[in-house]
Amino acid sequence: MKERDLKIYAPEGEPKMDDQVFFNPEMLENRDLSQIAAKTFFQKIDIENPNIADLLTGTGIRGLRYADLGDLYLNDANPNAVEATEKALKENSVEASVENKDANVFLSGKPGFFHFIDVDPYGPFTPFLDSTARAANYNSFVGLTATDNSAPTGSYPTVCERRYGSKPLKNGFMHETALRIYLKEVFRNLARYDKCFDPKFCYQFKHYTRVMGRVTESKKRTNKNLENIGYLSYCDSCGWRKLERVQECGHCGKDVEHAGPLWTGKIADSRFTEKMLENIPGEWEASKEILEKVHAESEIVTPFYDLHELASRHDVSVPKRDKVIEALDEKGYPVSRTHFGPTGIRTDAPLEDILEIIRSNKQN
Repeated sequence: MKERDLKIYAPEGEPKMDDQVFFNPEMLENRDLSQIAAKTFFQKIDIENPNIADLLTGTGIRGLRYADLGDLYLNDANPNAVEATEKALKENSVEASVENKDANVFLSGKPGFFHFIDVDPYGPFTPFLDSTARAANYNSFVGLTATDNSAPTGSYPTVCERRYGSKPLKNGFMHETALRIYLKEVFRNLARYDKCFDPKFCYQFKHYTRVMGRVTESKKRTNKNLENIGYLSYCDSCGWRKLERVQECGHCGKDVEHAGPLWTGKIADSRFTEKMLENIPGEWEASKEILEKVHAESEIVTPFYDLHELASRHDVSVPKRDKVIEALDEKGYPVSRTHFGPTGIRTDAPLEDILEIIRSNKQN
């Protein structure tokens, strides 16, 4: 099989758990954006021959995407995956260190060694956080994928509290709440090792969530970023939300629900995503579209609003999204589309102003 001109050895058809080697073509955009994010990081940080780890390499495709960025260290506990990876390396004339170990054993044997660690498991990334924290260099980059979205989005709240120590909420922006819970967990685990995690590019797409950010060894930066760990307050009566723990809705005055602890800061760095946009090939259309949306909303922190849900809750016709965005922009509020959904907007505008615009811009 081929992906972005790279040849790999993978089973045909839809991926199955009993495949000898697991390969998921649905993660193409994940691999595209991870490659561009890693490239952007190494352009900003002058590291000669950075060490790059893909600890769950499968067919080797994820590691191969980083071949021109540094020295590759690929690993998989499955001997069939190691065999497929070695064949792919030879086919593409790429050199790499390939090991056949448990992922945590692989990372734990190389403390402070890696400048980029890619963690792309089936399920949660939590089993790999401690070893990732130990193996990350004092100035490095990490990317983690989670496919257990049903827990932090509120379908299985007990699982979320057990796995992430946070209470979720199931509502129209539950995928953003999940992303913020994931971010909190990454930050806190690295903080235990006096390493600070700064989100650079984080998003949710299809069946997974991706968290990518810079790691620095700094107690001062870590202490400062503790300010970004907090709670979300949400009113189920009117749809008001705030990334702060309060007891009363700021719009209708009713009691609110809480989610958290979670990350209350930005989910992306606009300066970083701007550089990513300069690096991404124009023909990678689907991946570029995700990046453009994340970049556009990166400076607005308030959780997004789903216009369909908001209109239904307040018993009004669903407005056209572009008209709402235009009206909020004319009022001087920061506003953008969101990558979380096709009917969502992100804005810092007060709920009363959003509702006023929705009522005056009814869809004909």
